[in-house]
Amino acid sequence: MTENTKRIGVLTISGLFILANCFALFKEFYYLPLVSGGLVLVFLAIYRIDWLIYLMALVTPLSILIENDKMSLGISIPSEVIMILLTLLFLVKLISEFRWEKAYWKHPITLAIFFYLFWMLVTSITSEIPLVSFKFLTSKLWFIGSSFFMLIYLIKDNPRRGITFFNLHAVGLVLVVIITTIKHAQIGFSDHSLHWIQKPFYNDHTAYGAALAFMLPFSISFYFLPENKKWQKIFYVALSMIFLFGLYFSFSRAAWLSAIGALGVYFLIRWRIKFSWFLVGAAIIGVLFFKFSGDILYQLGKNKQDSSATFEEHIRSISNIRTDASNVERLNRWFAAFGMIEKRPLVGWGPGTYQFNYAPFQKNKYKTIISTNFGDGGNAHSEFIGPCAESGFIGLFSVLGLMITVLYAGITTLIKTKDQTYRLLTLAATLALISYYIHGIMNNFLDTDKLSLPFWGAFAIITVISTIQKQEKNNPITKPIL
Repeated sequence: MTENTKRIGVLTISGLFILANCFALFKEFYYLPLVSGGLVLVFLAIYRIDWLIYLMALVTPLSILIENDKMSLGISIPSEVIMILLTLLFLVKLISEFRWEKAYWKHPITLAIFFYLFWMLVTSITSEIPLVSFKFLTSKLWFIGSSFFMLIYLIKDNPRRGITFFNLHAVGLVLVVIITTIKHAQIGFSDHSLHWIQKPFYNDHTAYGAALAFMLPFSISFYFLPENKKWQKIFYVALSMIFLFGLYFSFSRAAWLSAIGALGVYFLIRWRIKFSWFLVGAAIIGVLFFKFSGDILYQLGKNKQDSSATFEEHIRSISNIRTDASNVERLNRWFAAFGMIEKRPLVGWGPGTYQFNYAPFQKNKYKTIISTNFGDGGNAHSEFIGPCAESGFIGLFSVLGLMITVLYAGITTLIKTKDQTYRLLTLAATLALISYYIHGIMNNFLDTDKLSLPFWGAFAIITVISTIQKQEKNNPITKPIL
């Protein structure tokens, strides 16, 4: 059989396979597409793990959450199915054939992740609701297993594959932006539609905005890749413009601030501000805020500007803690978390249990029209306060340890690496993480696949490139980053 005959046969079978599934969907017979999708995933898991990882990156922004209220279960289809499959593959390969270099196991980022997961396990055992906590821990394992460990497996011999990974994720997100924008335009870009317009892909405009702010450093940094052809530069310009457009019309104030904050940190990196100075500055700001919190809250309480479709008014509403329901509800969640922390400071109430335990700790003066006592109102709205309430102060330290470790590794690697492509990859991953950590002061989305995949993917990028840099023993450089 000739090569052309084989190619024609494969294309014919593939075409018939696709037509059969399209016909089944048209007739609303969903079992055939589900079985077909499962067969495709099994085929990729056996023969092309790299394609499976790329597929995960592409479909995650487009995945839809399927929930069963009776069983209190929810899974994002198809992204989390692929994540679970990849995590199982990682474990199988680890046991049978897959040997990692010690440098990856001993890397400070990997060790920080292990401690983060270990303490989550400890506090799941001591949890107020162990079943909820172990489900939460399990989902963390497949987020990290697929997006960190398996991505390292993919890119450790060629970090440029990370560009393809994030390009595919960007394409999936662009499709979401286009669909959301069309829906938004049909109602005149009204800000009253913020809580449903991006569904079914993102459950809230703040998560949608966070994803866009996270991907902007990648699309902008990749424009400067030295191997780019003209069409690739046009592609990255288009990506960046679409992301900026989507970010603006997300009306997510936290996302706007996080993007601006990441830009500010870029200039600090370009001007070679020492990482220790950056930490000292952040600590000073935190101490001053704590010391003068009463005066600050008093001044903020005088602001009556509510959320608005007007950019200037929407920005001013950020500091309105008097009449803006979103801001006041955030304070309500934070003060409830502080009450929970005070009662259980060591091990907390258990990972993932905040929403089921915070109701008795709410203060009447911070309750709003969107407050609830039924455990259906979401989390603590902070990647720092929430873990402290759920896993105690050690849980908070594990989160801070992760943040400091990865940002230190990212910035030092950026300074020492000579390869321009590796530097741009590291720059994009570092700024994206800074964007998310700024956003994480006011919201938390790492319990979802949508933000977990790029978040842990950025960790993998920095881990691999920093390991390569250490092995090559590169010297510091003085050339500007961009």
